[in-house]
Amino acid sequence: MSNSTMEATQWKVKQAVDEMIDDLDKNYLRDMQKSMFLCSAKCCDNKKTTRDAVENCVESCNDGMKKAQGNLERELGGLQDQLSRCAMTCYDKLVQQFGPDVNKYTESQKMSFNEKLDSCVSVCADDHIKLIPAIKKRFAKNL
Repeated sequence: MSNSTMEATQWKVKQAVDEMIDDLDKNYLRDMQKSMFLCSAKCCDNKKTTRDAVENCVESCNDGMKKAQGNLERELGGLQDQLSRCAMTCYDKLVQQFGPDVNKYTESQKMSFNEKLDSCVSVCADDHIKLIPAIKKRFAKNL
């Protein structure tokens, strides 16, 4: 895959994921974070409770945010894994077509291989970017 095409494809996916994360942050996570901090601050109000009780209270306040972040990390990890598998499938199909020893390809075969790989991986990226709205829905539903 040529570096410029690979970088463009990676940038396209990164932009789509960053937009999704920004949207989730503004619509869900910031409110959760604010609630978490306010809840944690209330844990410190009672000076008669033990330090352990305060720590347990704060930990309890953080549970929702931790769960949300864990869900988001799992979703993004799954998306990345699927994208990697798609790219590997592109590569494997081309190796089946062109032969297993890349060093034996002619210059034109190498160019053709790289062009086809660029094109296939770009399709993978587009297909996976289309999954982002479903990820957002699942994330919101799991909150």
